[in-house]
Amino acid sequence: MFTTDLADHFRTFHGIAGDTELRALGVTVDQRERLVAQGFLVPVHKGVYRARSAPVTLEGRCRAICLRCPDGAITGRAAGRLWGLRNMGSGSTIDVRVPHFANALAAEGIRFRRCNVLDAIDVVERADGIRVVSPPRLLFDLSAVLTDLDLESVVEQVLDRGWCTMPTIHATGRRLIHPARPGSARFARVVASRPAWLKPADSDLEVLLFDALRRAGVPGMVRQHRLELPGGWAIHADIAVPTLRWAVPVDHVTWHGGRIDAQRDKENDRQAGLLGWQVNRVTDDDVARRLAIVTAELVQLFERRRLDLRLAS
Repeated sequence: MFTTDLADHFRTFHGIAGDTELRALGVTVDQRERLVAQGFLVPVHKGVYRARSAPVTLEGRCRAICLRCPDGAITGRAAGRLWGLRNMGSGSTIDVRVPHFANALAAEGIRFRRCNVLDAIDVVERADGIRVVSPPRLLFDLSAVLTDLDLESVVEQVLDRGWCTMPTIHATGRRLIHPARPGSARFARVVASRPAWLKPADSDLEVLLFDALRRAGVPGMVRQHRLELPGGWAIHADIAVPTLRWAVPVDHVTWHGGRIDAQRDKENDRQAGLLGWQVNRVTDDDVARRLAIVTAELVQLFERRRLDLRLAS
């Protein structure tokens, strides 16, 4: 009964199959019941089964839900983990966005989120059969469970990966924001606070430091500021105040820990210095472990830079 086609199906679809798929693969009802009785197939939901040899994974659980609830799509932190977003935690509950009319699925670890707005543009169907909400819709849904800063960080990650643009995020808000809809106020607040021209941050720690400096009163900051260096190449300063030619790169151990990387960074700093830029590097460990201290130091360096330029003029 376990044919090559059936084995290929389980390998492709996270060990999950529904009644219709089993019939299409040549498994009769009697054969399916025998496989269940023998323990080769494990019932997950009504009409949905997992191959006993397949591990229980987030992807497998999500695909089983999508087979049982064809009107729904995975959302919340589980969807964030499927998309590979940061700040999603490790909880086991899977949130499912469904229309108001959809039938509920009573099962442990599944939470239904009903909404009368779930348009085709809000849903992405993956090649493995998992339906997940689109990145801009996910940002809105996550507004109900994330803090402002964590939501801001995820917005930056989505923009940095090119999955959508700020105009799309604004359009999503116009469609979905409602006084009675959870997360609406936070989504509106975070999105409104971000200038559309601001380049996306490429790390969570960069967002934390940018926010800390902003709250400390450092004006005129931009992210990922492009500098054309005299040597003929360009760099992007993680945080910069272009009017003062002041840059704060955030060095990540995995990217800047080697000898060659360190040499390149020092050369970039010298090249920036030839253009009159002051570069004050910090590390990811500085931001993660000493944020308040590092922020205070950078504010002092910023003020000194501003004073030096004023005296020189």
